[in-house]
Amino acid sequence: MFDTQLPSENDGFGRNNRIHTAHMSPGQASLFWALLSLENRPYEARVEDPTHGHIINGLAANRYVTRTRVTICDGLVLDHRLDSNSLPFALYSYSAWMDKMLFDPTRVADKTRDYIIRHYHESEGSRQIVMLIANILKSIAFNPSLDPDYSCKALALERLIRRSLAQVANRPLNPSREVDAREARKGLYHTIEFFAASRFAPVQMSLNVLREAAPVFRRALSGPLNEYVHLPTALLHPEPNIRNYPLMDIVYSMVTGLPTNVKYNTVWYPGATDYALLVDDQGHLGMSWLNGLPNQLIVVLARINALSEDDGTDSDIEMVYEIEESLRTLYKEIGDHSRLLHPTNKLRVAVPRAWCQVAYIYLYLSVCGADASDARVVCAQQEIMRIINSCEPSLNLDVHLCVCMIFAGVVTSNPDERSTILTRLFNLPENTLFDSGVRAGIQSLQDVWARADVESRPAEWNDYRLAAVRVAGQWVV
Repeated sequence: MFDTQLPSENDGFGRNNRIHTAHMSPGQASLFWALLSLENRPYEARVEDPTHGHIINGLAANRYVTRTRVTICDGLVLDHRLDSNSLPFALYSYSAWMDKMLFDPTRVADKTRDYIIRHYHESEGSRQIVMLIANILKSIAFNPSLDPDYSCKALALERLIRRSLAQVANRPLNPSREVDAREARKGLYHTIEFFAASRFAPVQMSLNVLREAAPVFRRALSGPLNEYVHLPTALLHPEPNIRNYPLMDIVYSMVTGLPTNVKYNTVWYPGATDYALLVDDQGHLGMSWLNGLPNQLIVVLARINALSEDDGTDSDIEMVYEIEESLRTLYKEIGDHSRLLHPTNKLRVAVPRAWCQVAYIYLYLSVCGADASDARVVCAQQEIMRIINSCEPSLNLDVHLCVCMIFAGVVTSNPDERSTILTRLFNLPENTLFDSGVRAGIQSLQDVWARADVESRPAEWNDYRLAAVRVAGQWVV
């Protein structure tokens, strides 16, 4: 997540960052260092989760048990209430969640370890937040519907995050923008984990934090506060919580129909950076390890989002052509780049390419005013369906295709394809909680289909916006 620049061995608090295990027994020390060693992604074995058996005909929901976790923790229960177990418990919980929910956890495993240790030792308040997050992530990794306290813990985290944001937002501006930006960044700490935890919570929880984090995010960046945020620069920021904010802001705007909380300048200067930076390779500071979206695609989605909020002008036509060309180039280069780095892994190509098709659908529906029968929309929808059908259902894939399936579903009329989309969405663990965002997305799809079918016409973008109002009226005002 979690490649926040770390302090040197002395962290500035008068402590040495080296971890000493002299006070531990040999068994505790072995367990501790094993939990720290997250660099290699563990083997994943699929087992049936009987708690989901009622959801899908013949498809058991996916639950993953890693070889590392079985080897290290089999028969051992870590009681996080014991001081000697609290840091190992946090590391274990983060690693379990990463294996299940991240697009490419191996790329950030070592940095995540450092991130956890740093914040655990930073202060008593920081340690409490780390342990609360660890409890939530552990619930997500194993099934939050089985944790009766999940909602309470998620709500407690929301309150802590919002309190931290309010403290920064209400603080007078420092005369030095550099100092003010550095202090503002602290208010965004742990927002990555919050948005990860809130996948299983009502959408309004994330919308609240996005709204209240907007002024803090703006203050955390350099430049005049009254200017639009230069999105490509923000996506290259060394602080991961800053990089994550515009991603969440843009995606939530897409799925709810609400405007973004921050206005973005999306001008990208071709040739200013290597393509490897755009697709977020091993050495880059992007966010594709989280959900598979390369930076350039996030910029394109933001550009479409901005156009969709305009009334429409002649200049939009040229912009549409530019976006189409950017997507064609990106689609090809994603495949070339992924085959070079991950020649045997379909996931590395399927997810970003499916998101490219989402961008096409979003562009044609929200900007061009097309409906589901438009040939360009049909082509994008069919490509997403091809990707879905060519990959075996699995949590590691479907959790990152969720929004893609919802956008494809909006313009899907074929009953078999609708059934495929619903089956894959129902199989997501978020669906086990009745008020989750995924459940709301499913209900919105069903609302769109019902309206379009009754009126015997192709679905339009406005159908989805109206569905959002009907399913969760607080989204759209």
